[in-house]
Amino acid sequence: MKIKRIVCAAMAAAIGLSATACGTPSDVKQSGAENSASTSQSTQTENSQTADGKTQVVVWTFQRHDMEYINQMLDEYNKTNTDNIEVSLEVMSENFPTNLDLAFQSNQMPDVFRVKEDIMSYVQRGMIMPIDEYITDEEKALYGDTIGIERLNSFEGKLYTLPYTGSAFRLIYNKDIFEKAGLDPENPPKTMQEMREAAKTITEKLSGEGIYGTAMNLKTPYSGMYRSVDVVAERSGLSPYNPETGKYDFTGYGEVLKEFAQMYAEGSFFPGAEGLDIDPMRAQFAQGKIGMYLSGDWEIGVYADQFPTDINWAAADIPTLTDGEKFPVGMSGAGKGWAISSQTKNPEAAWKVMNLFNDFDFQMGYSEQGYGFMTRDDVVAAAKPSEKYGSEYFIPTDADAIKTPDPHAAGVVIEGDTFWDMGVAVILGQKDADQCVAELNEKYNAALEKAKAEGKY
Repeated sequence: MKIKRIVCAAMAAAIGLSATACGTPSDVKQSGAENSASTSQSTQTENSQTADGKTQVVVWTFQRHDMEYINQMLDEYNKTNTDNIEVSLEVMSENFPTNLDLAFQSNQMPDVFRVKEDIMSYVQRGMIMPIDEYITDEEKALYGDTIGIERLNSFEGKLYTLPYTGSAFRLIYNKDIFEKAGLDPENPPKTMQEMREAAKTITEKLSGEGIYGTAMNLKTPYSGMYRSVDVVAERSGLSPYNPETGKYDFTGYGEVLKEFAQMYAEGSFFPGAEGLDIDPMRAQFAQGKIGMYLSGDWEIGVYADQFPTDINWAAADIPTLTDGEKFPVGMSGAGKGWAISSQTKNPEAAWKVMNLFNDFDFQMGYSEQGYGFMTRDDVVAAAKPSEKYGSEYFIPTDADAIKTPDPHAAGVVIEGDTFWDMGVAVILGQKDADQCVAELNEKYNAALEKAKAEGKY
């Protein structure tokens, strides 16, 4: 498949989140919510050389599902490179943005890090440096029109990141549970109504065995919402922002929220959803306790490595509000990749390490071993299908695209509760959906106008 850029409004689903896997080679630190940047790599900026005189390049990422592969490649580079560079990797699957902010404030930023937020916010906070002086025209040509996208990988004419992976979203479901509940495992829900009915049936018939219809990790509102409510709305042709009018309108989102809220009210959610993190939710799915949920292709690695399971799971197209026309969904993280810290003492070494992730052979291996789908056309064309279980369900199709971000995903600051915070309140029955829509429209349009007035958008 040839991945193309689609210039239209996209949801914050264009930002990837973490998954997890195994792997403990040298120079790797695994961090969770309990670890802060103030205690990790505390001497990075002061000591940019190792004890044996090599230039140290510190890399941070929020993704763990691909650790085994990346560790292997970085270990090999450390042993064989002639650049006198030694790379160390730190992985933190939770609180990555907060830890990155703390690291910047305390002058302890990594040299290279995986991009999670919008480019504009990083640039405006002085956290990343452009790569124009390092990248060649030949290298640029490899990415076609998927680079130079304002607020996605470029800002004010300067290039900061390169496209890397793009994660497609799907409905992930347990075929054995469907069959046990009397549902057709070869005919998963195509609409939200069908999903709601299937979740209710599973719960009514199997909750006595601790099995429930669906789940969302609502403890972290953004994490739970962007992979579910956002993608259902987008597949249904809905966007909170209209680039033609330059205004926000969350009306369609309110209808999606109502569907999830009804599932929660009917008891179809796995118990404790309001306090559920993503990994505990995955553990329950791996144990055959959840019928279905929405997420991205990083789950392939999760069930192969972190939570190995023998359940008969599959993935299908994202349900829509109605069984009508379906629209492309922005691939998570597509158009983004790795960035170089503005605080690095060794920008040329940092570029060499960043470019490891853009190497053709690196990306081929990453794709063929099932860690994710690359968006570079030559890699897409050459890579063989991964043999990792579940990979076939997430191969990008015309239902998946690279999209430009909406204002709230590209630097416009929303004060107070965001859509994700308020949306969770609706799902939990704590807030009326229509009232939520009205408040969101007022709040987001006011924030957009303020950003324009201040020259920040």
